[in-house]
Amino acid sequence: MFATTRLLLCPYTEVDLDDLMRLWNDPRVQSLLTTGELAPRGPQLKKRLRTQMESAVFGAIVRCCDTGEFMGQVMLHVPERKNRDGTYGVCLSPKFWNCGYGSEVTAFVVDYAFRWIGLQRLSLSVFASNGRAVAVYEKAGFVIEGRKRACVWSNNRWEDVLFMGILRDEWIEKISILEQ
Repeated sequence: MFATTRLLLCPYTEVDLDDLMRLWNDPRVQSLLTTGELAPRGPQLKKRLRTQMESAVFGAIVRCCDTGEFMGQVMLHVPERKNRDGTYGVCLSPKFWNCGYGSEVTAFVVDYAFRWIGLQRLSLSVFASNGRAVAVYEKAGFVIEGRKRACVWSNNRWEDVLFMGILRDEWIEKISILEQ
């Protein structure tokens, strides 16, 4: 198990699937995660979540250090190790939004990805309207690399998707400044 100042990053177990299903079936969460229709999800989602967590280079259940309460999940995938390009995803329960937990877990995983996995770059995609998430990623050093305009219909409007990334050299520069 890994820990940050306020978080435990625990290994995924089969028992966590019920918490993950509740998280992903929350309409506030689902509307920020999927390009598909907003709808209750069942066994297919459970199967997909299990596969995603088990295939992650780093997949963890995020828990509160003080209470052990389930807070969400974080994943780092490296689809083609040759290119050392990872994809990052984090999902926290709305109860824990706007408290700095997203920044804390993101900073940890970005550092882990470059320091221990040896990635060259870390990438992600996010809805442009999700200002909280964009701010978290920019704080961690991600930059917007592209925008796919009006590509997802959500909440009676078209959404843009942003593609963000951070390169190893940018991470080194960021930690060098922080260590001074």
